[in-house]
Amino acid sequence: METFLKKTIPLPVQKILVPIYRKIKSKWREKNRLKARILTTKDLISDLKSAGFREGDVIMVHSSLSRIGNVDTGADGVIQSLMEGVTQAGTILMPTYGSASEVEDDYKNGKIVDLRVKASTTGIITEKFRQKPHVYRSSHPFSSVCAWGKHAEYVTSSHADDRRICHPNSPIARFVDLKGKVVGIGVGLGPISIYHVIEDTWDKFPFEVHSQPFQVEYIDNNGKNVIRDVVKYDPNVSMTRIDHEKGDWIREMFTKHFTKKGILQRFRFGEADSWMMSSQLLYAELIRLAEKGITMYLTKEQWKSMNSGDENIDFW
Repeated sequence: METFLKKTIPLPVQKILVPIYRKIKSKWREKNRLKARILTTKDLISDLKSAGFREGDVIMVHSSLSRIGNVDTGADGVIQSLMEGVTQAGTILMPTYGSASEVEDDYKNGKIVDLRVKASTTGIITEKFRQKPHVYRSSHPFSSVCAWGKHAEYVTSSHADDRRICHPNSPIARFVDLKGKVVGIGVGLGPISIYHVIEDTWDKFPFEVHSQPFQVEYIDNNGKNVIRDVVKYDPNVSMTRIDHEKGDWIREMFTKHFTKKGILQRFRFGEADSWMMSSQLLYAELIRLAEKGITMYLTKEQWKSMNSGDENIDFW
């Protein structure tokens, strides 16, 4: 529904209707969640230990609170379980994104983003995480990453050094360097930010995915006024991307492929079907596939044309 609203109504109207829709959706999910069995932080920590999470782990978490179930302390309990699971010897990253188009449009109209207060649009868990003590937020007007723990300051410290979102010193690229684990709690393989690292760090990516650079002004999480050029991912190229409506096919194919390769490991977190992947194994496999023309933008029709009309050939 939110995708439909964004595709069919002008941006000024979106700014009014989308938050209303999200609030209604959140209340509906909360009502259903409260009908389920009560889960404690202790229960969630136990699930993490059973799944193999340990002290010192570096994890980037993509999550859906509604899929986890009726956690007695809500999003705060989920965050607490993750913090206790990896401890301060580890590091937790979460995406705290906004809308690139909204930021660009607002800047043209004299409005600027203030990252000290700008809410995350990637779920209530990420928004609660953003507000926790000792959480750092990277300097990017619409694709910031928040982090807590041993490497938090390091991974978030150089996001503004390059116009690209996932450049070599970006939070997610540094997360890969730290041999982190990509974690999905109650979500599929669509909204996983690590895909973009190969586009912004590997110079052999087969096609251009960025729009032209544009200037923005914003206030970073330290209160510093920043004026710089950024790029966003081209919306025309992104139409078939894995996290979009037309990306259903490649999302299913990647899920099967990474499972078959042993990269994707499943576990249960509360009531949520969840998974984790080694960032380095995933990064290497994404490059190997891209070298063969297989990317998160690939469509079924393109795959068939690559294989003489046979869409059922496995990714090799």
